[in-house]
Amino acid sequence: MQLLPYPESHHIQVKLDWLELSCLSNIYFTVRISELRNILENLDSFTSSDIGEEDAEVENEIQRLLEQYQQRKDILGESYPFVFNEETLCLELMEGTLEQLTVDQHIYLYCLYFSHMSASRLFSGLESPTNQQRDLLQIAATIALAGYVQGHSISFGWPRPDSSRFYDALTRAIDLIGEGRVKSLADVNRYLQSRPHKDAGIDVIAWKDNNPRDMFPGNKLIYFAQVASGNDWRSKAVKEDIAVIQNHWLSQRIYRIIDAIVIPFDFESDDESIKKDHISLIAEEFGAVLHRLRLPTCFKRGLELLVSNPELLIERGNEINNISQYVISTTATLQQEAA
Repeated sequence: MQLLPYPESHHIQVKLDWLELSCLSNIYFTVRISELRNILENLDSFTSSDIGEEDAEVENEIQRLLEQYQQRKDILGESYPFVFNEETLCLELMEGTLEQLTVDQHIYLYCLYFSHMSASRLFSGLESPTNQQRDLLQIAATIALAGYVQGHSISFGWPRPDSSRFYDALTRAIDLIGEGRVKSLADVNRYLQSRPHKDAGIDVIAWKDNNPRDMFPGNKLIYFAQVASGNDWRSKAVKEDIAVIQNHWLSQRIYRIIDAIVIPFDFESDDESIKKDHISLIAEEFGAVLHRLRLPTCFKRGLELLVSNPELLIERGNEINNISQYVISTTATLQQEAA
């Protein structure tokens, strides 16, 4: 697992990812802007016969990186694990060691690593992520969706901890939500019964009771979410999966289900207006989108709920430490390769 050279041909978000990973690859968790400047000056794309023009292009690239850094810091607040030291002109980890970071900061680092684990533009010598490593995103998503809706959240994706069948898991989920009714298995379309469902495209189900005493339809805010850690996430919209459940598995439909997707990626564009328009189209297709700049803060709120509201059902809270351990071990591997 080796960090590749500076990705000069990619979008600014990928370049900042490289800078963050460079910081993690250093045993002191720091990278100097002067080092970055030297790297840029030796790249073909910044080489010019006009020294003044070359210097201006290099400084412009550094400024764009710092602006992107500031955007991430502004959006994520305390959940962002990096800080730019104005005195030393270094990008640094917020704390001296990874162990001192908060779990929501580890979530950001997990997402940073997983954004570049498949068809990587920033690493060489990678092994394919294991299912156990991919499942860490589902753990994070379950907690984060609880924070997002400020309510209950269950992990529905396959394989489930209790190894339950799809029909049994769906029946349990509908009973917990308290809205809708599952058909008797004999009444479900026989072709659908014969197909391997596992989770039918749904990984996390989260909901909020606006008024627990109101048992009429439409009182609850209900989300069905897909969790996608690979580059094929654009094929994972859950609208059709929700429609199949509503139309073929329920005898009494849920009043309204909101679709959502959880991904570890940041959206990429050198033009902020194009990036904004891109996200609007993604939201139209996928519903609520919890990406790398949203997931850590939602996770933080979910973790706070888990501690302060024990009456809420928020699953997989006992597995959170696995995410931190992945980040620590992956960083150790990165530093060993960089040494």
